[in-house]
Amino acid sequence: MTKLLRMTCLAASVAATALTATPAVAAPVGASSPAPARARMVRPLTLTATPNLDFGTITLGTVAAGGETVSMTTAGVVTCGAGGLTCSGTPVSAEYNVTGTNNQVVQIFSAAAPLTNANDGTTLSFTPTLPVGSTVTLTNSGAPGSDFEVGGSIVITPTTTDGVYSGNINVTVDYQ
Repeated sequence: MTKLLRMTCLAASVAATALTATPAVAAPVGASSPAPARARMVRPLTLTATPNLDFGTITLGTVAAGGETVSMTTAGVVTCGAGGLTCSGTPVSAEYNVTGTNNQVVQIFSAAAPLTNANDGTTLSFTPTLPVGSTVTLTNSGAPGSDFEVGGSIVITPTTTDGVYSGNINVTVDYQ
């Protein structure tokens, strides 16, 4: 009887081990529809500034305490404050040329930048004006590229000193 009990225990142990050690295997199943794959290739973007932005000559008069804004549209049209300033000369908006891949939309970015007086180091804050929508659609691949203009504004205060103010307009572009 002891031998029978041992054999029964041994058989039960082997059966339990076989049940717990063998994982359930399901048949492999494919996706109901395959996942599509794609890769879009584009040319690297290049950005070149052609003419520099020039507000022309601003003659300082009696400037309002809160300051007066001189602004230039992307087309180069200048508005010269509320009355204490006189604008003259030939204003020009900055023009950029971007090249890349045909029919791609390129987003344009820019941020305010300081313009520094060469005589005394004082600064004016230049705020850029970008094209409507801040995008351009490339009309060709590579040269000649697509052009866009950037205007902007500066605020003249009663403490603004005379001299030539200059600085860099930081413009960047990226595919949308």
